[in-house]
Amino acid sequence: MKAWLDEIESALVAQALKRPVPAQTLAPAEALAGRAAVAAKFLGVGTPRTLGLAGCGDLAPLVLSAQRAYAAPRELRVFEAVPVEAARVADTVGGRVASLAEACACDLVVCAGRISVRREWVRGGTLITVLDTDVAIDPVLLAAAQVYGDLVPAGAPAGFRLVASLSAVAAGLVDGRVLDEVIVLLPV
Repeated sequence: MKAWLDEIESALVAQALKRPVPAQTLAPAEALAGRAAVAAKFLGVGTPRTLGLAGCGDLAPLVLSAQRAYAAPRELRVFEAVPVEAARVADTVGGRVASLAEACACDLVVCAGRISVRREWVRGGTLITVLDTDVAIDPVLLAAAQVYGDLVPAGAPAGFRLVASLSAVAAGLVDGRVLDEVIVLLPV
């Protein structure tokens, strides 16, 4: 497990330093899950106790496995729009079915699919990793959070700016988490 996470981190560092990016041998699902884990390493709270998986579906076991390379959350909350699917995913990963608001009220939140994350659901210190562009982030949340990524999202509030890319953080060119701010990592 750790070897492919190191591969992802090395590629991010090479990208930030404008060096040739090594060819990755990873499946797309591994790249997504690994990026979320590397984000948690650099942008998450020091000892995350809770992990929310929102809309991750069949990717959830891989995301959890990658997250556990760096942290061991004690509580796992799973949201899926379809209750039967939520129960299946929660059973597969050993978590509990939760509402979207409960899944977003965790130390680490990994989101995918057609969901909307609202500001009032997210507490200080949370890292929200967005895996795809189908996830909608409340503009009020974008305005309140430290947002990392490569591209400014559509619908961003006036004056919005990105702090840095995950690549720059992994390479040590910019600091990651400072205190208990809310951090959002946008998809590539």
